[in-house]
Amino acid sequence: MILGVLVIYLIDKFTVIMPARKPLISKKILYDLYVNKRMAVDLMRKHLLEEHGITIARDTLYKQLKTHKIKLRGMHDLKTDEYTPFRWYMRKSITDPVKPTKDNRASHRKVKFDKNNKNSINLKYLKYLWEKQKGICPYTGIKLKLFTFSICRYKTNMKSDVRYASLDRINPNKPYIKGNVQFVAWPINYAKSDMTDKQMKRFIQLIRKKH
Repeated sequence: MILGVLVIYLIDKFTVIMPARKPLISKKILYDLYVNKRMAVDLMRKHLLEEHGITIARDTLYKQLKTHKIKLRGMHDLKTDEYTPFRWYMRKSITDPVKPTKDNRASHRKVKFDKNNKNSINLKYLKYLWEKQKGICPYTGIKLKLFTFSICRYKTNMKSDVRYASLDRINPNKPYIKGNVQFVAWPINYAKSDMTDKQMKRFIQLIRKKH
């Protein structure tokens, strides 16, 4: 009994109470970046590294926001403007791999965009193109719908409706540049694949004659 009391006494006497771990980043900084400036998490990470010398993982940064009780943004909280419906197409075209050809032996090479190249497509051009086409697929005459979900949900959502628009390269051997892109129904883009515009139109004519 006496030994047990002595052990408890020694534990209480020499136990060091560890202070609560402080957040890695101050609430003021996070609130300013996430709420006031409405930065995306990846952009915040880049800013924190360049301006504050802080390297932080995405998951850790989200935990920091929760620690400071900063409400996380949902899909309905995102800012929208006249170019919002075209941002998905811009991101998709930038990451679309180039298929190997005689002049391009390397597969899976991403299309490169030169911001200084006047022929590079941009959000303004995609909006202009959509309005010029009046949202109509040039091959089928279908009234198209713009697809605005995230890329990660592409396979389960875009294919749920044949009216969703897909950005097609008129000449498949050329990149996504002004004058070489058009909005078409996504099944048409899949069927067209490496066919030229002329070949695809001929293919559509044959189908119409058959049916």
